[in-house]
Amino acid sequence: MTQFEQLQQHALAHITNPRLTTSQKQLLLSQLLEANLPKNDFSPRVAEAVESGLLHDMFESPSPFKPRYVLPDYQKALKQGSEFLELDSPADLDEALNFLAILYQQVPSVTTYPVYLGQLDTLLEPFVDDNLTDAQLHKKLTLFWQLLDRTLPDSFVHANVGPQDSRVGRMILTVDAELKQSVPNLTYRYDASISSDAMLQQAVDGIIACNKPHIANHQAIAADFSGDYGVASCYNALPLGGGAHTLMRLNLANSFAYCDGSLEDYLERSVEICTELMVEAMSHRINFLVEQSQFFQTHFLCQEGVIALENFTAMFGIYGLAELVNQLMDAQGKSGRYGLDEQANQVGLQIVAAYQQRVAKVKMKHCADERLAFHSQSGISCDKEETAGTRIPTGMEPDTLSHIKACAPMHQYFDSGISDIFGLEPTIRNNPQALTRLVKGGFGLGLKMFTANLSDNDLVRVTGFMVKKSDIDKFRQQNERHNSTCLGAEAVDVVKILERQARVVNLEQHPSSLWK
Repeated sequence: MTQFEQLQQHALAHITNPRLTTSQKQLLLSQLLEANLPKNDFSPRVAEAVESGLLHDMFESPSPFKPRYVLPDYQKALKQGSEFLELDSPADLDEALNFLAILYQQVPSVTTYPVYLGQLDTLLEPFVDDNLTDAQLHKKLTLFWQLLDRTLPDSFVHANVGPQDSRVGRMILTVDAELKQSVPNLTYRYDASISSDAMLQQAVDGIIACNKPHIANHQAIAADFSGDYGVASCYNALPLGGGAHTLMRLNLANSFAYCDGSLEDYLERSVEICTELMVEAMSHRINFLVEQSQFFQTHFLCQEGVIALENFTAMFGIYGLAELVNQLMDAQGKSGRYGLDEQANQVGLQIVAAYQQRVAKVKMKHCADERLAFHSQSGISCDKEETAGTRIPTGMEPDTLSHIKACAPMHQYFDSGISDIFGLEPTIRNNPQALTRLVKGGFGLGLKMFTANLSDNDLVRVTGFMVKKSDIDKFRQQNERHNSTCLGAEAVDVVKILERQARVVNLEQHPSSLWK
């Protein structure tokens, strides 16, 4: 069978799949064509690294015509209007919501849907005054939230609120907890010097209700950026008014083959080799996007100044740290396991620190300040042998406090996103203030992102995005309107995300002594 005939067979399989909606078939057909474009002209050593699975391209097109992640400066767009969309600057809340709903349809990403909806409380609060009652605001934002879920049916769509307290921010948290939708993903940016305890508690109550939102350590994340940032897609922190050209990831589990089995050799030789291979592979994708695709020269978001090339970076991702550490421990005749043994955890820290230092020295053309962003990649639904990012393997998670203590030191090294998922038993509902103290305690230890998953909620955190268990059940029988539900179903079957350990938080009344 020729390559063209194989392409036709794959296309027919999508077309005749009864579990796909018409729009999902259309999306898959376009992605199929992108995947069959001519391959990158890699050097033999990089081509071998990709073929062997050391480097993973995250299923991006070899000839990208749009950045992977785009974070528009929506505030600028609202202020100036859009000539391309023939929209004036909005004068009231209804016009602002309408403006954003239209603009979202034009924001590209790897998923074809916008991965960043903006800092919604900051964007919308100027349009809310005392003449608008809470009941009226609740109805408008409820309808807007439903519109987002129905017109942008992809769980990588991500909204932000905080750190300041506001009517809009509080109402968004209220509506999100009431509707319990998988779209949009949501992050509350918490800053102890700005945020109110009441709004933090409301965010925690949202986690208890539906496992949303992420809670971001705003002070720690903002320190990595010269300007403002947004949290997009799963939990990716990226420059506002820009984004990321690409995300490639290094399979640390496979990188063990590049050392003699000792940590010393890995740090001295393997880190350098693997970084060089990644950088060469990433440069091909970046150069094609910027120099040949004409995206930055022609897209109206660039022409109207809502995004700018100078605010784009590229993401150097890693995953499979647990497997690499365990292989190194085995090679030295040691039984300690990553996440459960202090010596193994220290090995992991040394590896991550070495990569961070090496990546920081790379000068990458077409990236902001010629720098790459370092990312703990959250895994994908078909990862069967490797653990996501720097996480502890699914099913091996220790008690919650030990889990946080083991993971927190890792977060300092990543400037474009890291997240661990802390599984909790439903009994936490009896003491939600204990979960709030976990958030504050975790941030005190260095967590940049707090993400929790109550085992009995219908919404479940997959990697960084969310799906409903009930939607997965529906998808197994018929088509389901969210594009990411199929990824959630695969993650249940392959990654075993429902086997995460759900833990009871001990000493909930006075846990502060446990942070020492």
